[in-house]
Amino acid sequence: MSTILTYPYTGVATSTVTLANPEYDNSARLDIGLIFRESRHGQALTYKDSDWPNIRTRHYVFTTMTKTLVDSLKTFLSLTAGMRIKLTDHNSEDTTGYIVTGENEIITLKDDCSYDISFDYMEQPT
Repeated sequence: MSTILTYPYTGVATSTVTLANPEYDNSARLDIGLIFRESRHGQALTYKDSDWPNIRTRHYVFTTMTKTLVDSLKTFLSLTAGMRIKLTDHNSEDTTGYIVTGENEIITLKDDCSYDISFDYMEQPT
């Protein structure tokens, strides 16, 4: 089981990066676009327009990666900046969306032999 990033998200893949399983502390955030206000009398009011999308953002963390894999990921990120990609996660679930963090999330722990990578992936709004 691994995590696979593919561009383009449909048709024949021209660029693919295969990453190991992410760490267990990954997280998912769901923004459903509610507006919270308080009336003059102190009553709580909420509003959501049915046209507003629900946005799901997942935070992935990968550890102990090699320099070759890090370079492949950097190349993939620069080629697909702002483009919609397909992510097949470690549970074999396919989603399309965007990587919304840059290359600044790559950290080396040992001199050029072990890297930690993290990024946020925003799924295509539903």
